[in-house]
Amino acid sequence: GERCTIAPPLLLWPGWLYLALWLWVVGQPTLQGNCYGSERKFITFTVRNSILYLKYVSMKKNILLLAGLLFTLVLGAQPIVINPNPVVVTGIVASAFEGVGHSVAINNTNTGFVARWRRTVVQMTDGWQSAICDKNVCYFPSVSTQTFQFNPGEEARVDVHVYPGGVQGSALIEIQVFNTTDTTQSAVGVYYFNQSPTGVTDVQQDWVKVYPNPTDGLFTIAGAEEVGRVDIFNQAGQRVRQFVYGENQWYSLAGLPRGSYTVRLISTSGQSVVTRLMNKY
Repeated sequence: GERCTIAPPLLLWPGWLYLALWLWVVGQPTLQGNCYGSERKFITFTVRNSILYLKYVSMKKNILLLAGLLFTLVLGAQPIVINPNPVVVTGIVASAFEGVGHSVAINNTNTGFVARWRRTVVQMTDGWQSAICDKNVCYFPSVSTQTFQFNPGEEARVDVHVYPGGVQGSALIEIQVFNTTDTTQSAVGVYYFNQSPTGVTDVQQDWVKVYPNPTDGLFTIAGAEEVGRVDIFNQAGQRVRQFVYGENQWYSLAGLPRGSYTVRLISTSGQSVVTRLMNKY
């Protein structure tokens, strides 16, 4: 008993579920409209970045619903996905030549672009080394970032190798893959070597915002919970700043050169919570 009207283009569809399917096919970035039902009730909707926001309106109540998980499945996936994620590799002994964590980055968009991966060593035992193999080549441990052509629908290898060098230990490494022309299209893969991911919060918490981005030197954070500190890493994976987190606090990149930095939020228990890319101009 519902009918949905949207513009542009003007179409009349039976049921907002059919509307959601149509939006997924067309791939419009932002659309708005109304779905009218019985008893003078209707639903207003907005589609933005593949998420459907619904607002149920009646004479007596006004409720905002975010159908994030359900309608993300209907409307489309994230632009870049790393799978599997996290990667857990155990049983690496000191005498082993290497341990390897296998994963792929997936381009879920319908366009190709130049992507960049960036390695960040969150924790690694002294004497260990790590190196990355992407779709093109396996790099020396000294290479922490590299670009590659990412074709639409492609699954590109992003493997992490660790070398114990005769030392018993462990490592936690993050690989960020992002579109170099639109850094909002980004994904972070977490690789555990002789470690357990138990208790680690999802690194893809989309409601956490780091802004303004790009920045001339100052930024703040919104939507973060249970955060203890803020770490800043350069493109070589070196930590160049560390701050105690505070709500509504501003953080400074003054004195750092222009370029891209990784902002990592660390929980009060010491776990990595969220990773974001920050550009300084």
